[in-house]
Amino acid sequence: MNRIFKVGISVGFLSGIMCIILYYVLCALLDLRFEQLNPFSIMIASIVVNVIGAFIYNKIQDRTSKPRFYYGLVTVLVALLLSLYDWAYPSEPNIAGIANTLHALTASLSIAWIPTWLTNRRSPN
Repeated sequence: MNRIFKVGISVGFLSGIMCIILYYVLCALLDLRFEQLNPFSIMIASIVVNVIGAFIYNKIQDRTSKPRFYYGLVTVLVALLLSLYDWAYPSEPNIAGIANTLHALTASLSIAWIPTWLTNRRSPN
């Protein structure tokens, strides 16, 4: 459990950094600023969802022969639902375009890194 938590935090931290960089680039290009969407909230959300994702992947890994496929499916579905929610109920004007891009990046990095890191670091029982 400690290993899963560490992988989730590591992937969350790295994807959070990438999302913060993308956030600043998009805000500069589009000349937008948001109160609720800021580097701190991006980092916290990225870490939380990747820790949850690491635990989900660990459970899927024990129950199926294709854990990467099912984890990718779950991750894309969750990112899609979060993006649709941002489009339907935006907390600030124009936030959906930026937030949805960050959802896509976080989901992509989670799909790429969590299965790889948990599979490579899996200890024998």
